[in-house]
Amino acid sequence: MTSIKQFLCGTAVASMVAGTAAAVGTPMGLSRTADWWLAAEHVLLIGVDGTNLSKILEYAYNDDSGFKLAMDQGITGAATEVNHTTISGPSWSTILTGVWDDKHGVVNNLFRPEPYDKWPTVFNMLEYYKPEINTSVIADWDYINGIAGAGGHPVDNNVFVPFQDSWAATDAAVTAQTIAQILATADNPDDISNFLFSYQVQVDEAGHGFGGGSAEYAQAVVNVGANIKEILDAVAQVKALTGDDWSIIITTDHGHQQSLGFGHGFQSPNETTQFVIFDQAGHDATDGSQNLNYSIADITPTILALFGVPMRSDFDGSPMHLDPNIVDSTVVPDDLKQALLSAIAMYGYPNIGNDIMLGIRTIVTSIPYGLNLVVTEIDKFLQSIVDQDIFLISGVAEFLQQVVQFTGGLVVDTTDTLARGIAYLTGSGVIAPTDPPLPGGSEFTDPGLLGADHDFAAPELSLPDFDVA
Repeated sequence: MTSIKQFLCGTAVASMVAGTAAAVGTPMGLSRTADWWLAAEHVLLIGVDGTNLSKILEYAYNDDSGFKLAMDQGITGAATEVNHTTISGPSWSTILTGVWDDKHGVVNNLFRPEPYDKWPTVFNMLEYYKPEINTSVIADWDYINGIAGAGGHPVDNNVFVPFQDSWAATDAAVTAQTIAQILATADNPDDISNFLFSYQVQVDEAGHGFGGGSAEYAQAVVNVGANIKEILDAVAQVKALTGDDWSIIITTDHGHQQSLGFGHGFQSPNETTQFVIFDQAGHDATDGSQNLNYSIADITPTILALFGVPMRSDFDGSPMHLDPNIVDSTVVPDDLKQALLSAIAMYGYPNIGNDIMLGIRTIVTSIPYGLNLVVTEIDKFLQSIVDQDIFLISGVAEFLQQVVQFTGGLVVDTTDTLARGIAYLTGSGVIAPTDPPLPGGSEFTDPGLLGADHDFAAPELSLPDFDVA
């Protein structure tokens, strides 16, 4: 049965800062006036799961939202993944590898590390070509941490934020730790560059729990917009201190059906419509613009190009700031909101053959994932009885737990193998890489911090006051 490693969380973020041992909270020297200017390159990728652009424009296109702030400061593309699977695992794999599912072959949300050996992630590429870059991921879905830790050259700092009292509170913890790492770069005398991926999940959870047209979904979009604004404010505060600007990309993996049900996985425009917001550091002339040639497959090539890392020849995407076909598609609309709504309205369904084929793929590959959820819940229930240490009963529960783990794991693995075979027949993973795998491998900087026995508590964080005079 598929399992997920435990990752850094909570106070472990203290060791993540750029070449320092600063503790979480106010970084060293942050309150002083900067007397030096950094030459480091910093890139921030913010991922918001399952977020409809139309709902952002309806509920979070205002001055209190980081979505609007990012749109005002960058270029926004209403994108689509029509003809591709609208499931998180495959879509985030595209975002983090630069290739679509017909290449990487990821079909569902059961994590498997093998695809990223053939198709290296943005973390693998950065760590191989420029290991001096400090790479980090802060996420509250462990699948993202799995991707970041896969491949021969994994991410430096892999921070998993466990569930808090609610998904909104969990995303708030992700936001706090993201801000802590950004602020810590204000004390960076060695000019260490940073790539940070910050991932939030509450919008998708609200969609699955209440539907994409619900008040709960709308509130989650508002919440994440507020979180993003806090993050962007932290970037601005560090820039005021050091002169260091960050290139920022904000995106989603898929949309959501409006009614309560399956949520996503099929080819309706509500599910296939995505967005990419790109604000390149030092480029303000195109602020508030629109580009309909952006794609989630462009994100990894763009990040690599910003750091000067070589491109793979088999990428599906291109650097958004270098490819003339993309750059020349940037326009300045009179009304960005209306222009984006008009773009969304253009997107439709694929041809009926592809629609049926991808629907079959989603249904078949969701079976092992659903079985895994059932097995996991049974395992948790039995573990709760084991933990009570009830005479005789806990022993029986422990025995049943072993039976469930063995038989359940066998069933899940078998059905997943069959599902991936059927997915291959529908076009998943049929295109092999033309570039060779990255040579060699690397370990984490401090393997002791990433052991399975660590359990760090997330600290309470607040933004300090800044004196930039």
